[in-house]
Amino acid sequence: MRRPYPDGRPPSIRDFMAFEEHIVNARRHRGQPVPATWYEIPVFYFTNPGAVFSDGDDIPRPADTEQLDYELELACVIGVDGRPEGFTIMNDFSARDLQAREMAVGLGPAKGKDFATAIGPVLVSPDELSDGLDLRAIARVNGEVRTDSHTGPMHHSWDALLAAAARNTPVGLTAGEVIGSGTVGRGCILEHGDGRWLAPGDEVELEIEGIGVLRNRIV
Repeated sequence: MRRPYPDGRPPSIRDFMAFEEHIVNARRHRGQPVPATWYEIPVFYFTNPGAVFSDGDDIPRPADTEQLDYELELACVIGVDGRPEGFTIMNDFSARDLQAREMAVGLGPAKGKDFATAIGPVLVSPDELSDGLDLRAIARVNGEVRTDSHTGPMHHSWDALLAAAARNTPVGLTAGEVIGSGTVGRGCILEHGDGRWLAPGDEVELEIEGIGVLRNRIV
């Protein structure tokens, strides 16, 4: 095991949306149906590799958001052979009010996402994790459990995500690139619908079985 990025930044981060429970809950709370296309193809967005934070780092809260959210995800880091070298935890921090406004235009996410992505605490090789990667996933805010889920029930498999990421890319997947699974079911505040958004001083802990705990404080 090692820290995912002891030096520098990942060359790219592709973040998918592979969990049906997450997209159903999130779209319902926004009064939107799940697009039929979601069931047919894996879709990702690129987030900002220049805004990557590690375990223990403080996360600056954007001044123009009132709806700061955590997102509990499993992520892999690509090795030299174009396959996952290992898996880690990713917190795809999201400013939901900014995200909703800008995506109404038909592009994005953009400023609602690119201010912070936390990755860590360690990179664990695939053979050290359970077959099928069905791992318990827990999120806590100030010690209170807010999410208790699993990483197993993906509508789109890891093989499908990797194939989609590499398709039509001239050099395929390269070492150091990050592929995010997307948020696990019930893995964010938006899904809960209780409006208990993150605030300065909050400590967020994301834990995935076999990997550890990714801790960050909002400032």
